[in-house]
Amino acid sequence: MGERTRELFILIAGDIVVFNVALWVTLFVRYLELPSWELWNAHMSPFLTFSAVWLGVFFILGLYDKHTNLLKKLLVNRILYAQIINVVVAGVLFFIIPFGITPKTNLIIYLVISILLLSLWRIKLVPLISSKQRHKAVLIADGPEAIELADEINNNDRYNYYFIRIIDEQTLTNTKDFEVKIMALMEREKIELIVADPQGKAIRSFLPVLFNLSFLHFACTFLDFNKLYEDTFDRVPVNMLQYEWFISNISQSKSAIYDAVKRAIDVIGALALLVPALIIFPFAALAIKLEDRGKLFYTTSRVGQFNEIITIYKLRTKNGADKGAAALSSTLVDTRVGIFLRKTRIDELPQLINVLRGDLSFVGPRPEMPALAEVYAKEIPYYNTRHFLKPGLSGWAQINNFDVPRGGVDVERTTAKLSYDLFYLERRSLLLDMQIALKTVATIIMRTGT
Repeated sequence: MGERTRELFILIAGDIVVFNVALWVTLFVRYLELPSWELWNAHMSPFLTFSAVWLGVFFILGLYDKHTNLLKKLLVNRILYAQIINVVVAGVLFFIIPFGITPKTNLIIYLVISILLLSLWRIKLVPLISSKQRHKAVLIADGPEAIELADEINNNDRYNYYFIRIIDEQTLTNTKDFEVKIMALMEREKIELIVADPQGKAIRSFLPVLFNLSFLHFACTFLDFNKLYEDTFDRVPVNMLQYEWFISNISQSKSAIYDAVKRAIDVIGALALLVPALIIFPFAALAIKLEDRGKLFYTTSRVGQFNEIITIYKLRTKNGADKGAAALSSTLVDTRVGIFLRKTRIDELPQLINVLRGDLSFVGPRPEMPALAEVYAKEIPYYNTRHFLKPGLSGWAQINNFDVPRGGVDVERTTAKLSYDLFYLERRSLLLDMQIALKTVATIIMRTGT
């Protein structure tokens, strides 16, 4: 039995065991007692039927592909999507086939438990029983992002592969008999994974040759550099993007359903949060007035969707306002009350009005000041792309990039922030929005608890 066949056998057998364990735990949680044989048997028949369907969904979504298991960060998302699909399929089958049990509550419990157990099995247990040898890979790409990716992969043993060679455009162009030498390298080192950036001119022209060599002689797995970079760092490599990326991600909306559901969540959520906001507001207003008797609110201009200027409402936390030339400096000072209001995000409660008006969403790129946005649009390629989306109270950059700019012009940090905004632009979905919202709440709680 080859290593790849052994890995597949372990994954499939383990998944089947996890399905059954998840069912047992579900019945225990549901009825708060050890499942009797009758209860187990009544559920076993339909769930065994579903297991075959579930394994098929796993295959379709790539949970048995080699690159999915090489890139552990893909596993949790794919398991989540797969189990949601599986539970929906199971629910439909329960209406079609008379199994004799009522599954609604059990299916929901099973969804949560199976996702947790499958993630534990795939991420924690599989590496313990799999080969400890790290798979060898070759990286064919140019630029600082290529070096960044290689450093991350090669210096972190949580990845079960590593790059033995980085080949850039110059090496590929200037090396004599490159085709013969790369083939010898792949054969000698037993290369299993090739990561290539198809944007480079020399690399793109060589890829057809490399494909033929690899598929005919070595059966390597190929991965797109940009996709691997995104899956590794949760952001896009801004400096390596070309117009094709923007055409595919900006020329059309994700879906009318997504947009409609997201807007409905914004409206319902804003109305619901206005109730506690009205309770908190008098205390915040009193604290502001007692400190310096200044204004309670201030309004400020921000760049909204499609570069339209919008007016944002906040509780005043500084002894000035971020307008005009002041936007390009960091001379404004937080008041003592303001520090607390900003730390707890209470100062942003008036922005619920912006959400209701449709200027903001709960989740999206944070809106920038017009004066700063004008500078960044000139200094950073593709910067205005972030304005394709409606800005939000919190975003992917805010929960992942803690080194964000704090007042004044900062091209380097803003470029890093843009890489996260573009990742959200590409991957946006209700599940990602939910993840951002939950992490934002957790961040606020942790910051106020320190």
